[in-house]
Amino acid sequence: MLSNLFSCGQKNENKSFKTFNEGVSLNLKSIGEQEKGNFSKASELNKQSIEKFRETLKLDSTHSVVRSALGHSLYIDKQFKEAIYWFEESNKINGEQVQNYRELGLCKVNLGQTKLGKEDIDRAFSMDKSKEIRDITLLDLTDIGTLAFDYGEGYAKEGDAEKGKNYKIFSIGVLMLVYEYDNSKKDIALKISDFANKIGDKETSSKYKQFAEK
Repeated sequence: MLSNLFSCGQKNENKSFKTFNEGVSLNLKSIGEQEKGNFSKASELNKQSIEKFRETLKLDSTHSVVRSALGHSLYIDKQFKEAIYWFEESNKINGEQVQNYRELGLCKVNLGQTKLGKEDIDRAFSMDKSKEIRDITLLDLTDIGTLAFDYGEGYAKEGDAEKGKNYKIFSIGVLMLVYEYDNSKKDIALKISDFANKIGDKETSSKYKQFAEK
């Protein structure tokens, strides 16, 4: 009886290990396609990785890193609310991890929770003081802010002026966060000035234009 149970446990463990590695492989292939500009293929591969990570959890709920991996793939897929859940679960079960806090913060920023997102990003920066993590995070935040303004322009053109303006205000707030983290970024100050001018916020526009010219 015990030998049968042990054998069954070993099989599940081996299968979960194989399934998790398949998920990682799919995720890496997705990154490769993204870098080549094959965004549709990259998205499909990432979705497949999500399913492999979910399957891993079903096979082995004690797996040490699958929650973090699942959160990451969900973040890439822009399923921010579910990604937050799995990052928080990973931190509770497997201990706090820099990457979890970094992407947890970016998820919250994407959902418009900039202040809460900053708290998690600050936590990641306190755990890893390297220039590398700051640089990649600020690039991610810049992308979020710039894309949000583009969304705002799109909604405005479609006739939803209020929604468009809200996106633009959010965009400026995210870019302000980037500049707060690194006030040597004159290009960000100039972008804030330009965006603020476009929504009629002359005070903010003038203030950040001065920062850009210092």
